[in-house]
Amino acid sequence: MGKLFIGLLLALLLGITGYIYWFYYRSYGDGLREGYFQKFSRKGNIFKSYEGELLLDGFGPRRVMRNASLSANYFYFSVVDEAIADSLERCVGKVVTLHYTQYLRSLPWRGDNYNGRNSEKGQYIADRIVKLEELE
Repeated sequence: MGKLFIGLLLALLLGITGYIYWFYYRSYGDGLREGYFQKFSRKGNIFKSYEGELLLDGFGPRRVMRNASLSANYFYFSVVDEAIADSLERCVGKVVTLHYTQYLRSLPWRGDNYNGRNSEKGQYIADRIVKLEELE
């Protein structure tokens, strides 16, 4: 009876550990997003995190981006690395290409959960500035 209990307990712990890893720590995807970097802030009640917002290209060339009244498309993300956050603070008002990692579920110390606001569910963490351009 004791071996059965220990075996079930180990199976339960393994299952919980696997679930937590799969949904909260395993990278679901990564990629690049380019857009006009218009907002960056540090916020949170208990866990302070850096949150950013890119206005993505929609219609036509970048000069349309300044008057983007047609179907604005935003990309919301969080930043964990303080060095990246310091660099991004100086990029507001410029066109930025960011590399991000997407996780299936969010952890409060990694930033906000933007499910329903981004095109795909998940928590997006910007981890690198790939390219920076001035608006024409």
